[in-house]
Amino acid sequence: MDPAEYARMYALEDTYWWFQGRKHIVVRILNLLPAFRDGRARVLDLGCGTGLMLERLNRNSWSVGVDFSPLALEFSRKRGAQNLVRADAVSLPIQSESFDLVLALDLAEHVERDDVLLAEAYRALKPGGALVMTVPAHPFLWSDHDEALYHCRRYTYSAFRDRVLAAGFVIDRLSYCISFTFPLIVGFRLLQRWFRRSERPKTHLIVLPGWANRILIAAVALEAFLLKWFNLPVGVTLLVAAQKNKRR
Repeated sequence: MDPAEYARMYALEDTYWWFQGRKHIVVRILNLLPAFRDGRARVLDLGCGTGLMLERLNRNSWSVGVDFSPLALEFSRKRGAQNLVRADAVSLPIQSESFDLVLALDLAEHVERDDVLLAEAYRALKPGGALVMTVPAHPFLWSDHDEALYHCRRYTYSAFRDRVLAAGFVIDRLSYCISFTFPLIVGFRLLQRWFRRSERPKTHLIVLPGWANRILIAAVALEAFLLKWFNLPVGVTLLVAAQKNKRR
């Protein structure tokens, strides 16, 4: 990812609706897991970025953040993260079966061999351990936002499901999310594609008026609540919670 994007992400994460909304969703899913809820989990955050989730994870778990970018790890340290490793997510310097939970939030789309990424996540988990993962949905939404972030792909529901199952995981939850804003994002992406100029690709992190940003955070927080009970049928992101089989 462009170094300027890390700085921008770090500056916006504490307030911007997308990052705060995704955090609400992921934490709601994590709290369904007894080991995390009870504070016993050893957590591996793959592609930890600038440390927003690590900051939250460290409140009630022992967590390790992994990222390939030294700049990302530097920003994570500014958030107070200490257990940080610079490594490629497809070749982890981590002992097998040493974590209760692996997070991979908006990471797989950056990796050419996402099958190897999933295999490494599976290897790192203890038997019965959980994977929580998000990826961007719908290839038709591909835009310069994806190019600016060096994405390799966006996922269909079936392709993502098949990747996770092929790695040996048992899927507990597979749902779309970031759903209430789906029509707005689709409309914006299509308009942006039609009127795109030949300029350097950039992310679509549009700074909104405070009231609008708060409404969107509340909307995604409502999604997080609904996801406790059922899957959502549409959205710009796919979320999976899956389990590594216990030994018999």
